[in-house]
Amino acid sequence: LVTALPPVLPQRFRMLMASPAACYKLFREKQKEGQGEATMFKGKGTAGTDTKRVTINKVLSSDTLVQQNHYVQRCIDWNRDILKKELGLLEEDIIDLPALFKLDKQGKAVSYFPNMVTMIILAKDLGIPKPFGPVIGGECCLEQWTRSLLEPLGLCCRFLEEVASYHGSLGEVRCGTNVQRRPFAFKWWHMTP
Repeated sequence: LVTALPPVLPQRFRMLMASPAACYKLFREKQKEGQGEATMFKGKGTAGTDTKRVTINKVLSSDTLVQQNHYVQRCIDWNRDILKKELGLLEEDIIDLPALFKLDKQGKAVSYFPNMVTMIILAKDLGIPKPFGPVIGGECCLEQWTRSLLEPLGLCCRFLEEVASYHGSLGEVRCGTNVQRRPFAFKWWHMTP
């Protein structure tokens, strides 16, 4: 539920966090704009999700989903406070990306749609799981919102379709990627912080 972005400013990094609260805020804004019937998962099936007609209105009116995400948000906020304190982060160092979860039979939070926080970072290029959110004006509003948060930082957002390959098996993009990186020019274990 957390990803660290490379430093945009010297000695400063940003932390991405999954946020049901951000998702509900975005969906309520779209509903007020008259987009409540915008459909999610166009042509895509996800693990355990009824994809026949999932709309913004349906997500916002599902008491069970709202309650589960309220619980998950409280858990995320608890972790947020610990990470802020331990890493010396300010609130503006944390970027909330829209996410929704459902609780499985064991009470484990499972992504309702592909979790964009579980991206792969290659310098300034981000390989982000395609969320298949509500399409408004020909574009997924979740992708549009994420771009508006990350591209001003000089990052390039690339949304990758991985529903069938990873999300359906309760994983995301970084679960199935192997990035070849250049080794350090020095023996990292001799480095003193």
